Amino acid sequence: MKYRIGLIGCGGIAGTWVQAVAQHADCRVALTYDLSPQAAVQRAAEAGGRAVAELDELFGSEEINLIVIATPTPSHPDLVVRAARAGKHVLCEKPMALNLKECRRMAAACTRAGVKLAVGHSLRFWGAFLACRRLVTEGAIGAPVSGSIDRMGTARLRPAAEAHTGDTWRSQTRNTGGAVLEGFIHEMDFTRAVFGEVAAVDCQIAGNQEYAGLLSPQITQALVRFESGALVTLRTGGTVALPSMGYWLAGTEGALRFTSWGGPVEHYRHDFQEKRLVECENTSAYYLELCDLLRAVEEGGEPENSPLNGEKNVALGLAMYRAFETGKRVDFVGGIPLRLPATYQNTRW
Repeated sequence: MKYRIGLIGCGGIAGTWVQAVAQHADCRVALTYDLSPQAAVQRAAEAGGRAVAELDELFGSEEINLIVIATPTPSHPDLVVRAARAGKHVLCEKPMALNLKECRRMAAACTRAGVKLAVGHSLRFWGAFLACRRLVTEGAIGAPVSGSIDRMGTARLRPAAEAHTGDTWRSQTRNTGGAVLEGFIHEMDFTRAVFGEVAAVDCQIAGNQEYAGLLSPQITQALVRFESGALVTLRTGGTVALPSMGYWLAGTEGALRFTSWGGPVEHYRHDFQEKRLVECENTSAYYLELCDLLRAVEEGGEPENSPLNGEKNVALGLAMYRAFETGKRVDFVGGIPLRLPATYQNTRW
């Protein structure tokens, strides 16, 4: 087997990675590790691999040449650095890290070690997102000039007393960096892939208001200007009882719209009699992510989900929070926000 993979973190997303690896003829999960030995044993059984009790054994194994890191975000930087020092290529789940300093530390470690690092922004490889990127590249809507990206899940009204409680790592903002970094960073990655480098961002956050002892869900909305001059609205959060998800891209000659990650994509043009439905691939996005990294390993260059791309996605998310906190627009140069401390981290929203 050409690629023998060590899987660190054996929670829910790890099961998806086990399935994706199994689809690739040159890959197999050989070793698994988790803080829960039982979870590691379960994933190892699914993959036909072996669970290890110590991380040192996984990092030190000569049979492992690629590591998938599927752990909570705060652990990403140290694990990536350790993997790089051990000479292993790395696929690290998103978000890359909770601040820009840690993103850069991870990237530098992999560069020094001569190994490849990919960050797990899978959404760009899902059928509808992949189709939209292809259509835009082919000029199907002309030059992209505007867009509206909505990911609004179903939310519940929480008792105010539960606002800062929870027994999972995702329930604490200090661990996730906020909903924008934890989930919506996928959509931000897709938006950047279509519209290019960010020039400026304004942001507002609403919700978390108490009504008769209950808290309303939080909603984050940003207006992003790109270097091309395009303007895009990004919105995420929760709406009570009614989920809403939709993606709309407008260009100088047409528009694209879809509501399901798997498609189809609605294609509109000024010279169409009616909209055209574009069917989408249903290949596993995680499998395509893996192939993207392996292409970089074998052919050179960077994967689409490069460390710099991962850093710029984190930068956009942090800039949204910073803009709301300060009440001021955050400007960017080269996709990196100005006057945003490298150690800035969202722990509140």
